[in-house]
Amino acid sequence: MIDHLDFSKVSNSHITPLDFDVIIQAVGGDVACVKMIIDHYMPYLKELATKRLYDEYGNEYKYMDETIRCQLENKLIKSVLEFKIQI
Repeated sequence: MIDHLDFSKVSNSHITPLDFDVIIQAVGGDVACVKMIIDHYMPYLKELATKRLYDEYGNEYKYMDETIRCQLENKLIKSVLEFKIQI
């Protein structure tokens, strides 16, 4: 089933998908594999946690809220560990 996936139609096809074995081991609680998943999604988590701020002159600044990034990372870890795989 997993061998027949076509990633050419994914808008971010330049991003390589995670190996299925890594996902299975992470769901099983392997800390190194969970870290690999976090590292894989870290650019996306940082983008989600970034806010646009404006000063009194209208200049735009980007600010990454570390608290939000940590909350998103913790939610990702929780979701991975609670994920159910049916084979």
